[in-house]
Amino acid sequence: MAKRAVQTQKVKLKPANPFDLIRLLARSQNDPRKAVCELVQNSLDAQARRIELSWANEHQVRVLRILDDGVGVFPELERREALQRIAQTIGHSHKRSLTPSERQQLLALGKYGIGLLGFWSVGRWMDIRSRVNGGEILVLRLERDREEASIEVSRARRTTEGPTFTEIVIRGVEEGAARQIRPGRLQAYLSSELRGQLLQRDVEVHIHDRIARGLAHKHFVVKPQRFLGRPLSQLTTLEVPGHEDARVELYLVGADVERKGRVQLACGGTTVLDDLAWANGEDGPRAPWDSGRLEGVIDYPELDVAPSTRRGFLPTDSAVAFLDALARLELELMALLREDEAAREQEQEQGVARKIRAAFRRVATSLPEYELPGVRARGAAAESSPASGSGGGASSGAASASGESKVSECAALAGAESGAVDAARDATPDSAPRADEDDDEPMLFPPGPLARVRVEPGRLRVAPGALRTLRARAVDADGRRVSGAVSWSWTLEGAGELVSDGDAARYVAAEDPGAATIVVRASNAGVEAQARVVVEVLAELAGQERASGIPEPIAVQARGERWRSRLREGRWEFNAAHRDYEAVADSPTKRLRYLVNLFAKETVLRNFQGADDAELLERLVEVLTHLDT
Repeated sequence: MAKRAVQTQKVKLKPANPFDLIRLLARSQNDPRKAVCELVQNSLDAQARRIELSWANEHQVRVLRILDDGVGVFPELERREALQRIAQTIGHSHKRSLTPSERQQLLALGKYGIGLLGFWSVGRWMDIRSRVNGGEILVLRLERDREEASIEVSRARRTTEGPTFTEIVIRGVEEGAARQIRPGRLQAYLSSELRGQLLQRDVEVHIHDRIARGLAHKHFVVKPQRFLGRPLSQLTTLEVPGHEDARVELYLVGADVERKGRVQLACGGTTVLDDLAWANGEDGPRAPWDSGRLEGVIDYPELDVAPSTRRGFLPTDSAVAFLDALARLELELMALLREDEAAREQEQEQGVARKIRAAFRRVATSLPEYELPGVRARGAAAESSPASGSGGGASSGAASASGESKVSECAALAGAESGAVDAARDATPDSAPRADEDDDEPMLFPPGPLARVRVEPGRLRVAPGALRTLRARAVDADGRRVSGAVSWSWTLEGAGELVSDGDAARYVAAEDPGAATIVVRASNAGVEAQARVVVEVLAELAGQERASGIPEPIAVQARGERWRSRLREGRWEFNAAHRDYEAVADSPTKRLRYLVNLFAKETVLRNFQGADDAELLERLVEVLTHLDT
C-alpha cells in the first residue's frame, strides 16, 4: 500500500488582536522612573543639546513636560507623516538596523520602538508636539489603554520653542508615580541611568519644579553620577574575543565607607543592569562584584536588551562571550582586593601602634621610674648590642655604628617620630640575653677570666628628670658570663643622680639639659674591667621619646593556648585566637582598649620581675590610671 504524502502547512504568527499585544508591551514597563528615562533617551538619540523637564500643575492636573532641541522625530518627513509613523510602527525601530559599533557611536540604545508606551506607568494622557525647521507644530495625542490616537495642529500659543523641537507632555500623572519621579529623585535616577551618555555628549539636562513653594529647591541639574573610591585607572578596557570591547570604569571603595559599592552594566551608555553581581542569573551573586568594595560601570555595546523594561539581556553568543571575558577580569580583581585587604590590615596595625603610644605618653611623663620596652617592629633586624668595656680598665663607647643603624631601622618601622630611635636604644632589648638567661646553658669549656663589662643600655638620651635602669654583665673574651663573685662599682661623672645595687643601677637625669657619663667597674678573681655609658639629657624628648618606642602589636594565631600577649624574640605578640580577643575584635574601640591593657601588663611584668601577685596588681592599677584613654 502506498504511503500517503505528509503535507506541511506553514502558518504565519499573527496576534488575534494587535492592540492586546500593545497593551501587554505597555504594561511590562512598571517603573515610572525608567519610563521617563526612556523619553529622555529619545531626546538624546535625537542629538539634543538641551533637555528641559518641567513638573507642574496645570488646570488642577499634574503634568510632566520634556522639551528638547534635537533634530526632531523623523526630521526628513512631513510632520503629519512622521507622527503617524510613530503611532503605527510600535514594535519596530529605525535604530534596529544599526550595528553595535554604530549604535555605540550614536549612543542610541532603543531597538524596539516601544519606549513611548512607558507613559502608561506615569500618567493617563501623552502628547507629542513636534516642529522641524520653523514649520507647523503638530501634536500626536495618546491615551492610556485606548486603541485610537489623533494627530492635529497644536493650538498652544507658547512662543519659547525654537524652530526645531520635540516636547512630550504627560498629563494626569498618577499619585504613585508622582512620588517616584519627584524632581530630586528623578535627578538622582537620571544621573545614574544615563551617566555614560551624559559624560560623552555635550548636553545639558535640567529639571524645573514649578510646584514647589517658598524656599524649596526648584531647579535641578542632572549631572553624571560620581562614583565612590579610588579609580582603577589600569583597567579601562575588557577584551571580548570576536566582539566589540567593553568599556571599563571601576573604583575601589574604602572598607570603612558606610555605603557599599555597586558596579552597573550598561549598553550604549544606558544602564541595563543595576548590579553586575547578578549578571548571569545564578542563584547567588558572583564575586567580586558582591563585595561592596567595587563601584563603577562596565559598558558592553553588543547586548540584546530586554524590550520595554530595558533591564537584563538575552543570552546571545555575544552575551556568553562577554560573561567569559568577565570571569577573567574577576580573577584579576579578586587578587587586587586581597592585596588591598593585606595593605589595609597592615595600616590598621600601624595605626593601632600609634594610638597605643599616645595612650602611654602620660605614663612616660607621670611615671618616669617605669621603663617602657623598646621592642622591635615587624620585620626589623636585631637590635644593637649593649656597650662593652675592654679588660684592664679600658673604656668603651656606645653601641657600634652597625648596631645603631639597626636600632634606627627598628624604630622607624615601628612608626616612631623624633626621639623614637633613642627610646628604642635606651630600653633594654628583649632579645638580648638577661643576666640569668645563660646560667643553665651547657658549656663544653668553662668561661675564661674577666675580659670586659657589658652595659644595657649602652647609651642614654633622655628627657630631663627621666629615670633609667642600667644593668651590667661581666663577661669573658667570648661574651660568656664569668664564674665566681663579681664586685661592682658605679660612678657618675656629671649632673644627675645614680643609685647602684650590685650589677644594676638607676639613673635620674638632671632637670636641665646637658651631658654626663656613667662608669661601671667590675672585679673578678683579681681582674678588673670597666665600661662607660654616655648620657645626653635633651629637653625635646620630654614626655614623648619613651612612649614613642612602643611597637606595633603582631597577631599570632595560637588557638587553645592561654597566653594573651608576650614579648618574644624582640617582638610584641598577641594571641588573636584567644577568646578574649575574639570577643572584642569586631569593635575598633574595644580592640584598642584590650591591646592597651595588654601592653600595660607587659610594662608591669618587665619592671617588677619577681614581685608577688599583690604588688603586680597594684602596679598594674597604677599604670592603667595614668593612661590617656
